[in-house]
Amino acid sequence: MSKFTVRPVIVPTPMPTQDPFLFAVYHKDHYPAGDANMQAPKRGNGADFDVTAKYRMYHGDRIPGFPQHPHRGFETITCTMDGLTDHTDSLGSAGRYGNGDLQWMTAGKGIVHGEMMPLIKQTPDGNLLRAFQLWINLPSKSKMAEPTQLMHWSENVTRFSTEDSKVDATVWAGSLYGHKALPPTPDSWASNEANDVNIWFLHMKKGAQIVLPKSAVGSNRSLYVVEGSAVTLNKSTSVPVHSVVEVSNPSFEDIVIVNTGSKDADILVLQGKPIGEPVVKHGPFVMNTSNEIMQAFVDYRTTQFGGWPWPEDAMVFPREKGRFLSVKGRPDEFPPSRSGKDKL
Repeated sequence: MSKFTVRPVIVPTPMPTQDPFLFAVYHKDHYPAGDANMQAPKRGNGADFDVTAKYRMYHGDRIPGFPQHPHRGFETITCTMDGLTDHTDSLGSAGRYGNGDLQWMTAGKGIVHGEMMPLIKQTPDGNLLRAFQLWINLPSKSKMAEPTQLMHWSENVTRFSTEDSKVDATVWAGSLYGHKALPPTPDSWASNEANDVNIWFLHMKKGAQIVLPKSAVGSNRSLYVVEGSAVTLNKSTSVPVHSVVEVSNPSFEDIVIVNTGSKDADILVLQGKPIGEPVVKHGPFVMNTSNEIMQAFVDYRTTQFGGWPWPEDAMVFPREKGRFLSVKGRPDEFPPSRSGKDKL
């Protein structure tokens, strides 16, 4: 029998994860309308993570976000639901994505990137931002892989609804009931199907039910209830909103999830076989040994991982610019809904 360990989480602080995942945060910010420069009415303090506020500036000044910072040894997966993000990096790549898009970035041997959230809308309803920021580890053989990224536009992301239309499922990685996600980056732990990496997002109406199939033998599975009021697992375990559930032995049986609460529920599911290697983390670097972490700092001080080719540490693009991805050596990419232009 599977056992469920339920723990509270605080949005938007890091939530507990299991190998191969390293980090998971649910961002939900009700930003106001932007001014003429896409700025918020308040100034950030450099580290604004106030969980009691309607919105946070994070490391941004007047535009919320995360100005340039380095990574090495893992991958970032940004799964968006609402709002837009501007990306720039030390390879000269750039993009604007959101409203259902997914960005998958391999930091590998080292990259510097920035993620800013310009307040594009000037209407009274403001700028809602909702997204998951995930880190998934790389095995030692891939930690010094060449940095790269890909974009899965919302129009192409795998989604389906249950027959009764009470559950809407998004498959960001892996597969669920024959609905297969788009492929990850080539050096990712998720690129080998034998590693059973799955990332699912479930929106469940009140009273809705879905059965999660058992995992592969040896996999880890975590469920994050980030919206709603409560769900019940296998008719026995009640899980309140803002909880993480670690499932022991998820390969033993299916899991029946019922939304028994008074509101629609949103659940993130992270699953995968563990890499099973030592993990040494220090800030933005994740390696296997302390010596490798020290070398990462030396390399960053020496090379800046290619340097920062942009005029600002916190780059944003003009308000009228739509969603796009520009990667050096590849043709610019746009979502299917546009050819050079995109609706905001």
